[in-house]
Amino acid sequence: MSDQKDDRTTGISRRKFVTTVAATGAAFTIVPRHVLGRGLQAPSDTLNIATVGINGQGFVNTRNLMSENIVAICDVDYGLLDSALARAKAAASAAGGAGAGQQRRRNPSKAQLEANAKRPATDVTANTKKFVDQQMSKLTRYKDYREMLDKQKDIDGVIVATPDHMHAPIALAAMDLGKHVYCQKPLCWSVHEARQLAQKAKANAKIVTQMGNQGHSTDGARTGQEYLAAGAIGDIREIHVWTNRPLGYWPQGIPRPAPLPPENPQRPLRWNGAGVEARLAAALAGNFPVPDGLAWDLFLGVAPEVE
Repeated sequence: MSDQKDDRTTGISRRKFVTTVAATGAAFTIVPRHVLGRGLQAPSDTLNIATVGINGQGFVNTRNLMSENIVAICDVDYGLLDSALARAKAAASAAGGAGAGQQRRRNPSKAQLEANAKRPATDVTANTKKFVDQQMSKLTRYKDYREMLDKQKDIDGVIVATPDHMHAPIALAAMDLGKHVYCQKPLCWSVHEARQLAQKAKANAKIVTQMGNQGHSTDGARTGQEYLAAGAIGDIREIHVWTNRPLGYWPQGIPRPAPLPPENPQRPLRWNGAGVEARLAAALAGNFPVPDGLAWDLFLGVAPEVE
């Protein structure tokens, strides 16, 4: 796709896209528990939420915030957006509330009880039904987050759940307009972005931000911390950690699509990091046209151009 070619839905060229984002600077965000995650509240306290990237975790985050007003959803593929709204309709008609029928394996930790007192329990299914019945018909759709932030003046908070390379630019743009931000992990992809993120969050004291790392918000994590704080295993002097990520889950830095070289019996392709990356790159090689409905330039965003 040419650098000069305009996006078919917005008329914004790729060159202008990259220039616009770069001009805002390289700073971003990390939304507070009282902003993204409240229980029931007065209508005057209800927040207007916009989501950028509605598939997958973006849908989960958005559904968990349907106690608020979901006023806009931005996704570069309207097919994914329609699918997410269909899932919301299905969830709204499901019987029972969130977590119905689940049994606790242990008593809540002290930290969990304190958290529960600050954040009253909500019925996710009831909130989803409210969204479907009252908000869905008023929802505004966008493919370009910049257009959304420019036109939709009523947004209070933004969920960022796009592919990783666009987390920081979108979060930055929202913060620059005074929006609270909940950004999925990974928050950014470079040390430079991380430092700029910290500076931006510190400089905007009225903006509340959070990175989505829900695993650290579970009661199991709170219980473990209470054990450590109580000295159950004594003073911790050293910690050793092993992990099979990213290779075991989502390899990072995959090379550009390229066919596998001829097999060399003397040096067969191994199942290590380099071998897996080579196989992934080979699987991506070939003629894969842009799917109908996907705005490819907007998907690439600030990333290098890929055919």
